[in-house]
Amino acid sequence: METESDIKQLCALADRHIQEGRHEEGISIYKRLIGAHPADDSLLMSLTWAYKDSGKAEKAVTCLETLLERELRRAIFAGFAFDELVRIYIDDCHYERLVSMCERVVAAHPDDASLLITLGDACLRAGKRDRAIQVFELLSELEPDSPMSFCYLGNAHIAAGSLNEGWAAYEKAILIDPSDTNTFYDRLGFFLSQYGHCGKAEEALRKSIEINRNHPATHCSLGDILIKQDKVAEGMASYENAVRLDPTSQGSYYNRLGNVLTDNSHHRDARAAYRKAIAADPENPFYYLRLAESYKNEGFDRMADEIYKKAKTAKVAS
Repeated sequence: METESDIKQLCALADRHIQEGRHEEGISIYKRLIGAHPADDSLLMSLTWAYKDSGKAEKAVTCLETLLERELRRAIFAGFAFDELVRIYIDDCHYERLVSMCERVVAAHPDDASLLITLGDACLRAGKRDRAIQVFELLSELEPDSPMSFCYLGNAHIAAGSLNEGWAAYEKAILIDPSDTNTFYDRLGFFLSQYGHCGKAEEALRKSIEINRNHPATHCSLGDILIKQDKVAEGMASYENAVRLDPTSQGSYYNRLGNVLTDNSHHRDARAAYRKAIAADPENPFYYLRLAESYKNEGFDRMADEIYKKAKTAKVAS
């Protein structure tokens, strides 16, 4: 039977094998240790990382699922394995597995707001929008004084196409914390735009600006929404408002403007924006590259090459 000192030495040896690329040797040591000490969570977690480092993702997930079962049996839910599985399932787009796991965890700990938020988000990712609404309604009942509970509920309604209900949920958030009204309208505008409701998103962002005209990011967001609706002149004017409010960041604003114009096929206007970005910050390589790419994408190879040459001369592109 190994002493605690023996276990530490063997773990160090296993880690060294893994760090030096001898994954199987390290995995073998951890498996032997787990066989002798099956209840030791730290050993199983170390085996998880060993599998992950060796590219055996499913075996790593199996270890984490075993750890999750142990976590669920305990009175206090630590959630280490749960958090890692959430990240893995999202990265791998395993949304059904994500929802199933979250439902089990919430059933065991129904009064944990953070777990409800994770479940609601999982339902939205999996396209289970009605269930997401139910989950966030539970959250708003659990935390009726939290404005974010109603923002989450509003997002779920918007995802389900219930725009009036979504807007009403955000209005409840504003009633709870009126000092942050413009931020809530910003959030509302962003989420509406994510689901293609540009007209309503514009309305929300204009309300935000009515309350506080001094947030350049809101003017940029409004500009994006206007350009997506083919209101190009208004959109560019909104960006100019952002520049006036924060001239030190004009390079990044014009670059962002160029990007959204490019995404919506307004290439000539995009190039004008990139040139303004370059004028504001001639040492930034990305602005030259964006301008060159814009010319190249429309077949103006000679102009693109000239921009690349100028960038190299300025030592801002390789």
